[in-house]
Amino acid sequence: MTGTSARFHLSAPLRHAWWLILTLLCAPFAAAWSDESATAAYEVGLAHMNQGDAAGAISQFQKVIQQDANHLPARVALGAARLKNGDAAGAEKELRLALALGAASEAVFPLLGNALLAQRKYAALLDTIKSPGTPTADNFEIAVLRGRAQFERGEHALATQDFERAALLAPERVEPLLGQALVATAEGRYEQAETLIARSLQLAPDNVEAWFRKGEVLREQGADNSALAAYAAALQRDPHALRVRLARASVNFNLGERDAALADVEFVRRRNPQDLSAAFLRWQIFQRANDEGAAAALADVSGKLSQYADETIASEPLLLRIAALVHYANHDLVRADKYLARYVTLRPNDTAMRRLRGEVLLNLGEAKDAAATLGPLARQEPGNLDILRALGQAYLQTGDYSEAESVFSQAVKLAPTEHPLLASLALARVGLGSVDGAETGLADAVAEDRAGRGAQMLLTVLQLKAGAPERALATIEALAQRDGRDQRVLNLLGVTRASNDDESGARQAFAAALRSAPEYTPAAYNLAQLELAAGDTPAARARLEALVARNPRAGSALLALADIALADDDRAGAVRWLEKAVAAQPDAVEAQAQLVSLKLALGQHNDALTAASRMVERHPENALAVEALAEAQAANQHRDHALRHFRDAARYAGFDGAQLMRIARRQAELEDYVEARRTLQKATNSSASDEARDALIRLEIQLGEYASATQRIDALREDDTGNALANIMLGELELRRGDAQAAINAYRAAQAGAPSTLAALGLADALIASKDLAGAAHSLEQWTVRHADDVDASHALALLYLRLQRLPEARDLHERLVAALPDDAALLANLARLYQLDGDQRARPTAARALQLAPESPLAQDTLGWIIVTEGNAEGGLELLRNALSRDGNPLTRYHLAQALHELGRSNEARTELRKILKAGQPAELLAEVQRYYDTMPAP
Repeated sequence: MTGTSARFHLSAPLRHAWWLILTLLCAPFAAAWSDESATAAYEVGLAHMNQGDAAGAISQFQKVIQQDANHLPARVALGAARLKNGDAAGAEKELRLALALGAASEAVFPLLGNALLAQRKYAALLDTIKSPGTPTADNFEIAVLRGRAQFERGEHALATQDFERAALLAPERVEPLLGQALVATAEGRYEQAETLIARSLQLAPDNVEAWFRKGEVLREQGADNSALAAYAAALQRDPHALRVRLARASVNFNLGERDAALADVEFVRRRNPQDLSAAFLRWQIFQRANDEGAAAALADVSGKLSQYADETIASEPLLLRIAALVHYANHDLVRADKYLARYVTLRPNDTAMRRLRGEVLLNLGEAKDAAATLGPLARQEPGNLDILRALGQAYLQTGDYSEAESVFSQAVKLAPTEHPLLASLALARVGLGSVDGAETGLADAVAEDRAGRGAQMLLTVLQLKAGAPERALATIEALAQRDGRDQRVLNLLGVTRASNDDESGARQAFAAALRSAPEYTPAAYNLAQLELAAGDTPAARARLEALVARNPRAGSALLALADIALADDDRAGAVRWLEKAVAAQPDAVEAQAQLVSLKLALGQHNDALTAASRMVERHPENALAVEALAEAQAANQHRDHALRHFRDAARYAGFDGAQLMRIARRQAELEDYVEARRTLQKATNSSASDEARDALIRLEIQLGEYASATQRIDALREDDTGNALANIMLGELELRRGDAQAAINAYRAAQAGAPSTLAALGLADALIASKDLAGAAHSLEQWTVRHADDVDASHALALLYLRLQRLPEARDLHERLVAALPDDAALLANLARLYQLDGDQRARPTAARALQLAPESPLAQDTLGWIIVTEGNAEGGLELLRNALSRDGNPLTRYHLAQALHELGRSNEARTELRKILKAGQPAELLAEVQRYYDTMPAP
């Protein structure tokens, strides 16, 4: 429901601003600490910094901040000390706090920029570090920092602009020249890069970075020996230049000088054990030699790579290549493809990595993209069987059978006796309707089956997959006439009849299979599924239990029994069946995923996370497993990990519409809107296309992508049956865009065409946006009179009564809604506040019930906390108010917290909270009261 709120503010008329009349229980007090001691500690810290003792300085600055968290000089100095001590993340934290407390940006930005650069947080650097616009030394540092960040992100033109600006500010410095050389090298302008580096060496002949860059340019041009000479010159000036040693090791590795390469790698590892490039190069050295240490080296580089954030990896070609190859070696294809996609964009001439990406896409089910990647490579190398094999499979998966037949025909000419190629060629011909040609190919592919039964069964399956159930039925019926007692043939006959909507014939075939082989599990399971679909649950349960009694490891039957138990609301029984399924088949991902889901529903979050983690260890590329892990991580508040695994699950899910929609909803709930949009775009090509389309329009509206949303709405309007929905979507768009009248018109058009709750609520939202609250209430009143059972509309009306201060009507409607929805925590919390206003003793137990139902709800926490405060127990309500504020930052909660702090005599803290509300300037209806309350407080 858009435009409505689960919270309300009782604030406008003074007679209702009852919380302003508080009796102070004790006088305000000031924190007892000595300005002199803080000043002394700060000065000692600066002395330590001047002596190069960063650790000692950190200790002193922390003492100052412990006494005064708002001591800006100490906060900035602590950030500088942490950066000098190698703690870039800690430095960033302190420096951002300093900015939030009002520190001057020109003092903080150079430090913060270096902290972000050290962490490879390039996007954050560019978003944060902005030049004040005056030609100062600080601006020079900022220009260089931004240039480096732009370069690492692949934004070469922007990087060049920053480096050129830095050169104008300080023409005597070499950093801008070397920055421009970086860009020129990446773009293949080697002559220009060499000129820039030569100018740098004229300015600073002993500059190690300049010699290193010279070596890099030479290496890019294939002049390995000359590059080695440049690296030697750099190392002569600084033997501990680790980047130079790694570059030299890479060149020696390519030249086959294993010992020399390994010596430099180990030198780097001794001085920086966490260096990722060193670990990667060491793994490559071991892998090429089939060294027994290769596995351990791969594990080492994998561990180091996991410490890098995705946005960091995505911004650097070197990191992208490492990440792609390492994840591919670890069989984590989703991540491998993500990094390959970015890498080949930045390095399009790397054909080996392009081919690898095509094969990875194919394995991920992204056949269309795989074909687009592999097609040009196949034209470049028409005799490469590996490329043809993968490209043909990609065409098969996209249903482009003509191209598939062409590719596989070409491949069969290269390998005429390879049966998998013949089978694939047959499948392509089935897709084209060439059954005779397919049968010939299949006969060759399964020549070891002398009776030909396997060939015809495979052909039946292929015809079903090709969307030709009638042809499949003809094939299997002909086989059943010859092999009518074979349980496998009869079971496939039942499946094929079911695909042709012949339920009676399917039952007969499954029953015949069981008469032929009473222990044949697939037929028994399929028959039970038909019974379940027909609503005969007792018969299905009995058949499945009998099946499990005969075969305790029948995983599908155990899962079906768990589903029946859940349908009967027997969670304990469902757990038992699922645990049996997992014990019987440890690799049964569906059973494990259901068990994880059930444990989460039962609140067993840690157990669920453990089970999901083990499942993904065994099945790292299974969509259900990865999705289950993401759910468990989200439940355990591991948001970043959950987001990453939801992205992975969306890739693994192929075009499973139901799963894609589940994932998209969770991504949106976790505010990963960009990925939610991508998932929904993919889902529009699935069986859930309509649902995905509607969700995608709403998400684009939420993200402000109005042009794209408008195009989708226009497309929806082309369908006559979609006009009402198109008008509702248009109303949502106009409301989001701020055109309330256009939104009102759209919602009224929707109501005129096809009245609905969605349109009624949207119209109310639009009227509220136009500041016609009375009109919105009237509109909802008219709707609820005609639709008394519309709980959503009644709920919206109850909240609107609160905003209009029509409190008796609000209380009456809330009581009626709570009677209908006794477990709605938001309704209970609002009702508790209404009771509180009336002095009704039911206020506190009602709020306690709301919190019991929703322990994490900030509304419920705020409501009960504030009731406790107003009962005279400010200390007792404080924790609830802090918890509520930490979850949603609601200004009303902050106001309540400030008053509780004031009651406790902590007026300085109270003022801080009040100033935050006043500084934010929202909500307008609360500001006047907050200002009056602030003004009544005694001066510190």
